[in-house]
Amino acid sequence: MHLAMVKMAIVQPKKIHEVEVSGLTKYKKPYHYTYKYADLADVDKAIMDAIKNTKEDGKPLLTYYFDIDNGAEGVTVETIIVDATTGYSERTNKVWFNNLNIGDAQSTASLISYGKRYSLSAAFGIASEDDDDAQAQKMNQSQVVDENAIKIIFEDYVNNHSIKAKNWIKGKHDKATGDYIRQLLGDYELNHHLDKAKQKAVDCRKERDQQVKEAVKKIKKPKSEDEVIKDIVDKPKTDPFPDKKEDAPMSEGQQSLFGDILGD
Repeated sequence: MHLAMVKMAIVQPKKIHEVEVSGLTKYKKPYHYTYKYADLADVDKAIMDAIKNTKEDGKPLLTYYFDIDNGAEGVTVETIIVDATTGYSERTNKVWFNNLNIGDAQSTASLISYGKRYSLSAAFGIASEDDDDAQAQKMNQSQVVDENAIKIIFEDYVNNHSIKAKNWIKGKHDKATGDYIRQLLGDYELNHHLDKAKQKAVDCRKERDQQVKEAVKKIKKPKSEDEVIKDIVDKPKTDPFPDKKEDAPMSEGQQSLFGDILGD
């Protein structure tokens, strides 16, 4: 995230240097054009200014250095970016340039300087050269917002509640950057609202299902025929007139009368 914050703080260096290019195409037709560029010192200054402006507690967020291989056939340059807080390093893709003037120290030094500028510009998203193709130049100018860098910072704020990311988002930005941040915020709020609505619907459905289950439990099912017969057998009905029965013993007269009737 620190690299993203530094990249977003970079002010593109002005292209105050001019170079004239001429030669022959593969069809032997002459060509000639000029273009402006920011040299290595301009690019380095733009990056160092951004690092200074993003210091925390007086300490830089990151630093960088070059890994250069001046081989027999050409020069290879790679930029290594080091996070000052974690010590984590990130290497850029290697760039290789054919050295047509091996043995010429000045030409080789110029090629190395060009390789550094090219690698450093690519690592920090700096447009250090004008493009002679008008359409390509128009595309480069329109890409004023580093969307990936902004997304990294925004996701760190949303997922990790990073104070650094929050302060950066709430800070001052150019119009294009501010518009993109607002777009991300709008998308996040919409998705958050949809997620809440979806969860609410799920909770309501669960609650209704539970209510149905509770209602079903309270309903008494009618007994089957087998259950009714079993109740009759296992639980005979009690005498409805228990108080009408004569349980007292008969008197002698009653016994004599009972015997006469039966013919005792």
